[in-house]
Amino acid sequence: MVLNVVQYEEINVLLQQVPQLVDRLQERRSDYPAAVLSWLRRAETAMENNRLPASSQLAACRAVLLEADRGVRHPEIEFTGRPTARKVRDAAASWVLERSSALLHSVIAERQAVFQEAERIAQQVVAVAVAKGLLERCAGLPHQQFLECVQRQVAQDPDLASVHTHLVALVGRTDELIFVDRALGRIG
Repeated sequence: MVLNVVQYEEINVLLQQVPQLVDRLQERRSDYPAAVLSWLRRAETAMENNRLPASSQLAACRAVLLEADRGVRHPEIEFTGRPTARKVRDAAASWVLERSSALLHSVIAERQAVFQEAERIAQQVVAVAVAKGLLERCAGLPHQQFLECVQRQVAQDPDLASVHTHLVALVGRTDELIFVDRALGRIG
């Protein structure tokens, strides 16, 4: 399944929360495993809501963490010193966080370069459209209608039509509107 920009950003927000979780481990906070479990559940829900099969792998990671809370040690997790209950939980939480983070990165990796290119192209399209006065034809319309009008103007312009087609081919019509909207926000 190909991610749209909203799905991509939802996963990206989850990944941006990982450093805060690691800070809890570094501070030796007792709520670290619970915080990882909560984050993992949110990640799993995001995958389920977007019908991504990675939800099953996240559920399996959650099972490892739940079992660690019950005192079961995962065979891939090694310890130095005596494996206390807290060490088992913290180590399992760290192992699960590493695996889950890598999984989420792999889910968005394919689309990351595409979205970066789409952002660059949208900025160029908007800059040319502004220079040609195409946006003035859409002035005064409500925001969504304005964006759709800009989309039509660009698609009909002989100089921009091929670039518009390329942008739509990259991300689709709906995501194209998002990238154009963001590019418009940067110019003015």
